[in-house]
Order: sequence, then structure tokens, then C-alpha cells
Amino acid sequence: MSLTETILKIALIGGDPVLYILIGMSIVTVAVVIERYLTIKKIQENFLDYDPLELKLTLEKRLGILATFGNNAPFIGLFGTVLGIIKAFHDLGTSTEFGVRVVMQGISEALVATAMGLFVAIPAVISYNYFVRKVKTILLTYERKKNLPLEIKE
Repeated sequence: MSLTETILKIALIGGDPVLYILIGMSIVTVAVVIERYLTIKKIQENFLDYDPLELKLTLEKRLGILATFGNNAPFIGLFGTVLGIIKAFHDLGTSTEFGVRVVMQGISEALVATAMGLFVAIPAVISYNYFVRKVKTILLTYERKKNLPLEIKE
């Protein structure tokens, strides 16, 4: 069995595993957004009681997850689409019936992965930008009230 045939067998699984990964990423994104919202709300009540480093680390915790998911979910969705299109063309090649219906059904199923990737990425990026802005505002307010120079770099 050649390497191409081995990879083709793996690719013929289709986009379903990718969809499960994206659903998992969506659940994690929602959990991080809720956790960050509640944590930041709690910190805002008494942020002057925190040490500067502790405050910065606590505020920025888990924001990397949102950034990573926002940047990579579209590519993961695209990967699922490519796998789905490979499967659609393979099914077309092995099918006894030929027609637009066979191709279109496979391609439309494949495109669901791209849509799901965007469905995960867009809220993750929006949430990330919101929380980064919130963190900067809190840190600037902390700096002003404590009269401390904090370095705010991305």
C-alpha cells in the first residue's frame, strides 16, 4: 500500500472528526468567555487590593485560548472542507450513478466545516478584543490610582 493510498483512507473519514473538534472549541470558548466575564467583574470591585503583577496575570489569564481559537478555527474548518471534498470526489468516482446531485450533496456537507470554523472564530475574536480592551482599561485605571508605571504591551 502506497503512502498516498494510506493518506486517502484517512481522508475518506471525511469532515466529521473536524466538526467534533470545532464543537469542542466552541464549548471551550463559551466557558472561557463566561469565566473571564465573571472574574473581571469580581476584580473590578476591589482591583486596588491586588499586587500589580498578580492583577495583570489574573486579568490576562486564558485570553490566549480565545486568540488561538479565533486565529485557527477557520483553518480547522477549511481542513474539514478539504477532507469532505476529497470524500465527495472519491464517492463520485466509485459511484455507479453520475450526476450533479452526487457532487453537490458531498460538497455542501463539506462546506459545513468551513461555516462551523467561522462560527467558532468570530465570537472568539470579538470576545478576545473585548477582554483585551477591558484589561487595558483596568490596568490604566490601576496605574493612575496607585501612581505606578505599568507596562502594557501586547
